[in-house]
Amino acid sequence: MKKLLHVLLALGLIMSIGLTQEGEEVSAEGSKQVFRIGVDVIPGQLDPALTVNDTESSVIKGMFEGLVRLNEYGQAVPGMAKSWKITGGGKTYTFALRTSAKWSNQQPVKAADFEYAWKRALSPQSYNSMAFKMYMIAGAENYHNGKQKDASKVGIKALNDHTLQVTLTAPNYTFLQILAENIYLPLNAAAVKANTGWATSAKAIVTNGPFRLTAWDSNKVVLTKNAGYYAAKEIQFSEVQFLKPAAGQLSNTDAYLDGGLDWIGSGENTRIDYYDQITAVANTEIYSFPYASLYYYQFNVNKAPFSNVKIRKALAMAVDRQGLPYGTPAYGDVAPTIHGAKQTFRSEIKDSRYFREDDKAAQQLLQEGLKEEGLTSLPEFNIIVNAEQNHDLIASIIVSGWKEKLGIKANVEVQAWNELLDNRHSQNYTVARAGWRADYNDPAAFLEYFTSWSADNDSGWSNKQYDSYILQARQKQDPAERMRLYAKAEKMLIDEMVILPLYYYVADVLKQPNVHNVYVDFDGSIAFTRGYLK
Repeated sequence: MKKLLHVLLALGLIMSIGLTQEGEEVSAEGSKQVFRIGVDVIPGQLDPALTVNDTESSVIKGMFEGLVRLNEYGQAVPGMAKSWKITGGGKTYTFALRTSAKWSNQQPVKAADFEYAWKRALSPQSYNSMAFKMYMIAGAENYHNGKQKDASKVGIKALNDHTLQVTLTAPNYTFLQILAENIYLPLNAAAVKANTGWATSAKAIVTNGPFRLTAWDSNKVVLTKNAGYYAAKEIQFSEVQFLKPAAGQLSNTDAYLDGGLDWIGSGENTRIDYYDQITAVANTEIYSFPYASLYYYQFNVNKAPFSNVKIRKALAMAVDRQGLPYGTPAYGDVAPTIHGAKQTFRSEIKDSRYFREDDKAAQQLLQEGLKEEGLTSLPEFNIIVNAEQNHDLIASIIVSGWKEKLGIKANVEVQAWNELLDNRHSQNYTVARAGWRADYNDPAAFLEYFTSWSADNDSGWSNKQYDSYILQARQKQDPAERMRLYAKAEKMLIDEMVILPLYYYVADVLKQPNVHNVYVDFDGSIAFTRGYLK
């Protein structure tokens, strides 16, 4: 009986389980390889532009492929585009699409499919909160906001069937990695227009990725290898199943131990039961994958007395992050798995920790802040959290620590997810639970959230200098210069304590010993397309 706990620290690269050496070919043993993934949530829709959780993203990344895809190291490599040229001082990207690429309905993948999908995501009628991720494209923001009605003015143009040209408002040297985000995936225009419910129907969805959707109900999603995929020889799994236990059936953990599943675990959406006991089972391996995601609280900085930065800092410094039951302690915004110029961003910057837990200093800051606000004590307040995944437990630990160390009274208010989001967006909160994950390997994936143009920035905080740092960084081709600007932006964000960083996420995974080339991606989704069983 042996406990095998593998903590895969991503220092400069995402390490994955059983990855082959680059260029090594893998042959599937047997004619059928079925990879079974246990999940707690089955997707309700599969529109790439509207992805909201790990399972949706995992499924969508198996079904669709963009101009580029990210390899296991977070690098952009050719996908539907076999090559590209960057001209116009870094503002114009011209992509040459693979002539062999086909949709699952056997129609060729065309440049117009990308133009259609991107402009659809930007359409004012889409109400897409992720549309800001496309604002670096010329004319995109004005089109999405309704200021420009003519879609042809947006810098996305299919020059012919296999050439797509994208014009940016300014040079952006993270653009290639950003293109791997789900919102940039193509759609088969004819299929989407023919059925308004296409994103909820297995029969109506037409895909262009390594797998096609063949079954979908409340307890399962089944993907089958797409024989028409241009790189079909690289795909070893003949079928990938996402399985949610039905009422009365074994839990995912029990099904795994019984041999009915090959993998359990992703970012937030899959639970491993009786974690402490399971490691006593012979030949059971638990892997912990750090991924690019931050768990934090955000302050309503426009609400007194939390408009006082000293009060916000006092609360941040009085949290015992080591005592929290999840993740690794966070003292900044950008996750430690994100690359810098040559190493990880966190290891390269001067202030890798902008503050430390210090009860005495926290008490002093609190008293100074209260005095500045004309108060003798901090008024009682609530932390709002959503009901799922023990957020109330985490908040209770933090509230208890504040009472013990600072003598303040705070309450935990549990809300439905949609209610919490509504309250955050309407600024109807004092302290709120929040989280963010990167979709590409650059500090901007975290830092752009707090810009004045981000639709997700519901903190009430914005700063012109902060915006300037991000805009300048986009235009720096030299990675070292870009990282210095990102570091300045992050320091400003944490010095002003707009957010209270708590921990970086870690995905716990159970996987059978014969599973190879499968890993947890940057966004917490499961990267399985080049996996195999052996």
